Amino acid sequence: MKAFFIEKPHVGIVRETEIPVPADDEILLEVKAAGVCGTDVHIYKGEYFGSYPRIPGHEFSGIIAGIGKGVTKFKVGQRVAADPNIFCEACDACKENRQNFCVDMHAVGVTRHGAFAQYLTVPERCVFDISDISFTEASMVEPLACVVYGQEKAGIPLGSSVLIFGAGPIGLMHAQLAGLNGAACVTVVDLFEDKLALAKKLGADYTYTSAEFEKLGLVNSFEVVIDCTGVPKVIENEIKYVKDSGTILFFGVCPDNSALTINPYEVFKRELKLCGSFALKKTFGKAIAIARSGKINLTDLVDKKLLLEEAPKLFEEIMSGNSGLKTIFYPNGTEK
Repeated sequence: MKAFFIEKPHVGIVRETEIPVPADDEILLEVKAAGVCGTDVHIYKGEYFGSYPRIPGHEFSGIIAGIGKGVTKFKVGQRVAADPNIFCEACDACKENRQNFCVDMHAVGVTRHGAFAQYLTVPERCVFDISDISFTEASMVEPLACVVYGQEKAGIPLGSSVLIFGAGPIGLMHAQLAGLNGAACVTVVDLFEDKLALAKKLGADYTYTSAEFEKLGLVNSFEVVIDCTGVPKVIENEIKYVKDSGTILFFGVCPDNSALTINPYEVFKRELKLCGSFALKKTFGKAIAIARSGKINLTDLVDKKLLLEEAPKLFEEIMSGNSGLKTIFYPNGTEK
């Protein structure tokens, strides 16, 4: 089969490799669609844990091409997607329902080979039926599940005002989900006019460039502020927009050696809640249900549909600047 390998940081090639053989508790998936995530870029840069060479890709969907002898709930030919996080379910964190802190966690596309390939294997316990959802939409269920988990952690009060910094695919998912969760007003801020136009199309009540928003002076105005930039200096500036007793959700991934300057007295006096959200935890099924409902638009978040052979060029382009919206690879040809 063909697969895109990150051989070492900053070196990616498409080459032939063996089709993996599923273990007794695994399915063999023919990959129909696989999304590119910031984590894949971090692996390409050498900024994320894992070893090389590695086939990245943890947002995916496809058709079951084979099953291990212990698989009982799925059959060959079934349309599925999968939670890429493989928890041990035996450590203290897992037994306390904190699986995203599992001490022996593995992840498809990170610690084991992923979906930028024609085939991959994944444990049956991670697999979900997608029925009539398109392969492209199903490949975006994983990031949507992360967004669902983040908003569960932060909480969106009914009738609240929500402010989102960053109108990439994740920010646009947050904007749409905030409305479903009961926000009365959703405001989106970004640097790029085209992304803001899409945010407006997808239901955001107000959209502003960063310069425009700064001039409005809307301090102490939003019950929930969601950061989807992962830029420490941007986050420092966001604090002032949170209402007293409000919440700021740290969703964008900052560099692990970065730091913020925040006045702890302000956090104390204003009863601010600083909330983190790491990966997802048992929210994959909820995300599939939301995707199936059609109440969130996922297809308009995709701006590049590529064959696997185009992966090396794409990753080089990503390194040079704005990556646009969502890129989906089709390792076995375009979606049918």
